[in-house]
Amino acid sequence: MLGRVLVTALVVAMLVGAVVALRDQDWSLVGTLAQGHSAGWFALLLAASFLVISVGLVLGLLSWRALLVDIGGPVGGWASARIFFVAFLSKFIPGKLWALPAIIQMGRMERVPPVRMAAVFLFSTIIVNLSGLTVGAAAGPAVLGGRAWWLVLAAVPVLAFLLFPGLINQAAGTVARLLRRPSSMRVTDRGMRRAIGAQTVSWMVSGHHVWLLAVAAGAPPGRSYLICVAAFSLATVSGVLVVIVPDGVGVREAVLVLALATVLPLPVAGVVALASRLICTLSEIVVGGGWLLAAHLAVRRRAAHAAVGPFTGAESDQVGETDRFRETDPIPPARLGGTTAH
Repeated sequence: MLGRVLVTALVVAMLVGAVVALRDQDWSLVGTLAQGHSAGWFALLLAASFLVISVGLVLGLLSWRALLVDIGGPVGGWASARIFFVAFLSKFIPGKLWALPAIIQMGRMERVPPVRMAAVFLFSTIIVNLSGLTVGAAAGPAVLGGRAWWLVLAAVPVLAFLLFPGLINQAAGTVARLLRRPSSMRVTDRGMRRAIGAQTVSWMVSGHHVWLLAVAAGAPPGRSYLICVAAFSLATVSGVLVVIVPDGVGVREAVLVLALATVLPLPVAGVVALASRLICTLSEIVVGGGWLLAAHLAVRRRAAHAAVGPFTGAESDQVGETDRFRETDPIPPARLGGTTAH
């Protein structure tokens, strides 16, 4: 009961945070960027920006699901989405660890032990940040100048885990021995590579919305492409690492402006950075909130069918019904050791 209250309270806090985030956006920036463009062309630009952010978000879900299924066991597609988007949308609440108790409780509902749920959260956070810094290294010189060399260090563990995924198991075993705790958790090579690959592509895809906005503002398409795409991931991770600011507000824009100023006048770079924040916030709330609502309803339907049972209530039939709904989730559940995690 206490766990459900915690999850409900977190969701309410996320809704309040999302409303505040939307209220605080400077919507006049849309009009500023639209100047000099036809209404149809600008609407197409906004739609394309919204689309690439949405695709990046879905790729992030696939990265999370690859780890969840690999570490936690066969969890249904809708259940995976519900847990992911609760963790994701908690970014609108100040602080970074509010989601952890809630997703641990949600993991219990799916028979995922708390220690494994915490491991998924930890490994996913590491992969998100390291892959973001790795992609962002391409924009490092534009932002940090000669001090950008340290960003290359973020690529070392990413490449190591791609080439030798078993290293993560060795590291986890070492920590368990130091803590004198048993460690039965194992991440498969396939699961780790899929998680890293999906998240890296997610960063690359999402950054294209900055390039679209920059070109609309007058940036040279060729010279600005790599800087814009890479700077988005570098700026976002920089904001994430500042834990006291909700969603890295201010920090992300400062880093993005530094990169964009190499291809745009400084005032225009500021407009593009703020417009990026507005479009990201809107798309994350619409897409993330829509997925979360759909996933919650799907999980509730599955639970209701499992509780009633299709026949006279025999326990074996209830279990079979639950498995049937897991197998027909729109995101097919993967199994340890074999089936593809989409």
